Amino acid sequence: MSYRTYSADPHWIYTRYTNACARCGRTIAHGERAWYYPRGKHLYCGDPVCGAQEARDFAAAAADEASYGL
Repeated sequence: MSYRTYSADPHWIYTRYTNACARCGRTIAHGERAWYYPRGKHLYCGDPVCGAQEARDFAAAAADEASYGL
């Protein structure tokens, strides 16, 4: 389920350039799926500890906001 509402909300992307994960430092190759925070321009690899965890955290916070009407 997607909770992305605003343009600055983080989301999954396929990288256009080789990058490094903001958490573990692993190289993220061109075309690889990564979790991206547009406002801070942070990129996290798709590893369950990095990007997948960030995505779950964001989805949980967005669901809480939606249910509480914030």
